Amino acid sequence: MQYGLSMYRLASMRAVFSCYTTIMQYSDIIGSIVSGAWLVFIAVWLVSAMFTKKYAKRSGGRFIVFRLIFAVLVIAILKYYGRNASFILLHIANPAVRWTGAVFVILGIVLAFWARYHLGRNWGQPMSVKEGADLVTTGPYAYIRNPIYAAILVALIGSAMVYGLLFLFALVLYIAYFIPSVFVEEKIMLRLFPDKYPEYKAGTKRLIPWIW
Repeated sequence: MQYGLSMYRLASMRAVFSCYTTIMQYSDIIGSIVSGAWLVFIAVWLVSAMFTKKYAKRSGGRFIVFRLIFAVLVIAILKYYGRNASFILLHIANPAVRWTGAVFVILGIVLAFWARYHLGRNWGQPMSVKEGADLVTTGPYAYIRNPIYAAILVALIGSAMVYGLLFLFALVLYIAYFIPSVFVEEKIMLRLFPDKYPEYKAGTKRLIPWIW
């Protein structure tokens, strides 16, 4: 199991590196800003994941299978893009749209960092439970219950405005994977905090402040 996980991580890293190096060959200043922002996000996420609470329960088997399918699709797309630079060149041509997209990426990643800071050691994989979990209601959590999901969604939309097709694929996969987990996690939170969560839920939105 551990060997298979290591091979998966290695394949993922190689696919990401292949795609990233190809993107950078054709990237302008806008693309460089977006790529750099995502690299900072990944680095911060990986480092901060080392200082979280232990898992009390990870997501169920059906979600693990879904994750594996999701991972295979992502790796396949990354490898395809890494070897087919012509598709990467199908980025958005309008500079105003691309600059707007870059702003979206930066705003999304800043929101993710803000939420991650307030979540602290309670952060974990989607649909999992941490030992001694706390109900976080500060920072962006005072307005929406899933600010990290919302932040990554904003960043992916911005990336699609810069790179077009590549991140459009990522956006579709992200919605297919993370949006259903929002509803699963609500059930988990209701079970963990039967007294506090209903009141918190009534005063906040899922992903978009004042809307949904």
